[in-house]
Amino acid sequence: MDGQERRPGRQRAAARCTSPGCGRFVRAGQRLCARHHAGPPDAVPERAGSLAALLTNGPGRPGRPNDEDLHEQQARQERARRAKRFRERLEAGNYRSLFDDYLARVIAQAAAERGVLEEIGALRLVLARLLVEEDDLTKLAANVARVASVAVQAARAQRAIDGEVAQSLTEALTQILIEMDQD
Repeated sequence: MDGQERRPGRQRAAARCTSPGCGRFVRAGQRLCARHHAGPPDAVPERAGSLAALLTNGPGRPGRPNDEDLHEQQARQERARRAKRFRERLEAGNYRSLFDDYLARVIAQAAAERGVLEEIGALRLVLARLLVEEDDLTKLAANVARVASVAVQAARAQRAIDGEVAQSLTEALTQILIEMDQD
């Protein structure tokens, strides 16, 4: 081995806390980090590690629920439940069933809006904010071109919806600039 002896046990990977969702580094021979450790290693049975994490409010403070850990665990469980439901609906093969009734109604309401006027307004706000806040000229030029291109496409789509198909890109861009000057 290239002339150097390696001592056994020196090349081990750092251990991580076994508390669900933690991942902090732990001391040698420990299974829980300082945050989830409620006493000496033999005080917390291995299978009770997650319970200790739920009942510990910092190192050495057993018995008091840690609201942050409880909230994180509940949020993870809720996300997992929603993801499982979504996968089940996806496997059913029906697009409309992917969303709950409320979200489906909101999507239908948004889709019923005729035109893209709100989107054009949002693009104008983005463009104005970009012009005021961006100091790097390279980024400014690239981002203005990108936002202006999307605004032109949205304006052309709006004119097509209104029945006034723009004759050319120049006409659409000119109209957008005129409208921006009026604001």
